[in-house]
Amino acid sequence: MFEATEFPFWMLLASILGLLAPVGLALSTVDDDALFDVGLRALMVIFIALAGYAATGFALHFGGVGILIDSPGVSALVWEWTPLRSGELAHWGVAGWMGFGLRGVQTPLAALLFLAALPQIMTASLLALQAMAHRLSLLAGAGFATIMALALAPLVGNWTQAGGWLMHLGESIGAGQGYLDFGGDSFFVLAGGVAMALLLFARPQQSLQTENDVSLAPLSGAGLLLVGGVGWILASPLHVWGGSSPAQAALNALLALAAGGLIGLVYSWGSWAAPDAGWSARAAVAGWVAVLAALPWLSPLQAMLIGAIAAWAFILTSWLIDDVLSWQDPGHIIATFAMPALWGLLTAPFFAPAAGQFKAQLIGVVSILLVAFFAASLWGVLVSLFRK
Repeated sequence: MFEATEFPFWMLLASILGLLAPVGLALSTVDDDALFDVGLRALMVIFIALAGYAATGFALHFGGVGILIDSPGVSALVWEWTPLRSGELAHWGVAGWMGFGLRGVQTPLAALLFLAALPQIMTASLLALQAMAHRLSLLAGAGFATIMALALAPLVGNWTQAGGWLMHLGESIGAGQGYLDFGGDSFFVLAGGVAMALLLFARPQQSLQTENDVSLAPLSGAGLLLVGGVGWILASPLHVWGGSSPAQAALNALLALAAGGLIGLVYSWGSWAAPDAGWSARAAVAGWVAVLAALPWLSPLQAMLIGAIAAWAFILTSWLIDDVLSWQDPGHIIATFAMPALWGLLTAPFFAPAAGQFKAQLIGVVSILLVAFFAASLWGVLVSLFRK
């Protein structure tokens, strides 16, 4: 697919710009929490994700990508582990198994794969840590963020981006083209599973109270996402654009963001007699998240429609969690990220139709949610035992 030096320079530039996306997404979670606390968690996750992804995450994510693409730049990454011992093993890969500690993979293409995936790993780890805010200690949350960067997020990346079993559901069980997730919505679903486990099984240790005026933080986050989100989308050399183009995909994402933001603006204005920066910004983020899964197959109008519906999903989910159930979800992880991501992934079959495609998408999202839910629940039990 790519020789070691063939990828265009704009991919490297996009991967660097993409690092703004986790910062913007972190700011969009600021609400009932102090800006300083969220900033500290974000800084922690940046360090944790860089170190953890280099140590084991990259190998688990891309250790078998050389089977998927033929390039000298990833010729060392050709071991995809599977628990099966018979049958068609190539269709049931679970984890890459080469490149631990980045040993033997110091090539430009491997470095680009690392940089392109880093914002997604950072985001999944950060949202998991934010979901644990006020329920577990900062040390416990940082520990789980480390597990996320070392293993959980890379494994999901392997399944959905680098030739793992979800991508091969079409060949293995006849489910459409296999699981489709162009832009990484699965990482937001992963964080949503963590947040749901914490909502159900861990009571807040303290009430959430705003310590300062943070209304502009989500707005700043949405602004950073305008730039960083484009980098997130364009950076990966593994993307197959088909009949679309990088420019059209970036435009569609921005249109979805704008549609979501407008819905949030109008809703907050009508509800509280004045537009609310936090609601508008999070609705914009929800629109951007929702459109990621099916970007190459969307027209601009379809992208705007998906973004607008995602904003309403954010509004209704926030109402259900906050007002009906009276739960506390720090950062609105489920409403802002998980529900729009689920919406985007489950509507992808309408834009990339194939027999059994919805089945592939459903298997994928349920599997990722269950992995996240059980991992977070187990971590909560272990932390509770240690505390006693």
